[in-house]
Amino acid sequence: METRSSVWIARRVFPLLALPLLFASCSVLFVSPYDEVTDRAATDLVTKTEIFIVRYATTTDETRQIVRRGKPYDAEAATFYNEARGAAAAILLRSEQKDKNDEEIQILRNLSTRYDQLEASHRLGSITMTSAAGLHRTLRALVQVQLTKKHIGTSKEATSASASNP
Repeated sequence: METRSSVWIARRVFPLLALPLLFASCSVLFVSPYDEVTDRAATDLVTKTEIFIVRYATTTDETRQIVRRGKPYDAEAATFYNEARGAAAAILLRSEQKDKNDEEIQILRNLSTRYDQLEASHRLGSITMTSAAGLHRTLRALVQVQLTKKHIGTSKEATSASASNP
């Protein structure tokens, strides 16, 4: 009698105990996979934005005294803002085509707004690090999403490679 109940328990309980192992070995993605084209475009946009801000922003020292006046809004600045919004729109278009990409899509939508806000502020006077702070936060979030996706993709490839090479 004890043997029968032990077998019954083993048949019923063992599969339940094995479920966590099964789920741990499966790779479930809650974000869209890493996309090198999007990552490259985002990195390019961040680089161009940083170069623009360095060229146009007022620089202050630790006592908040102006060290260098920023450049005023001009035709070159207008071109930059238009190109930056266009690049963000192109990245957004690509990102919207992927499933499980809501966070990246929201960041890219916010990015266009941040460029609009910085441009409006720039039309009124020089860019400062304070006026560019919102744009910097949004760009950092975009880069973080790309790095996370790349890390997940790299980890997944490493796990697959180690599993196939015992």
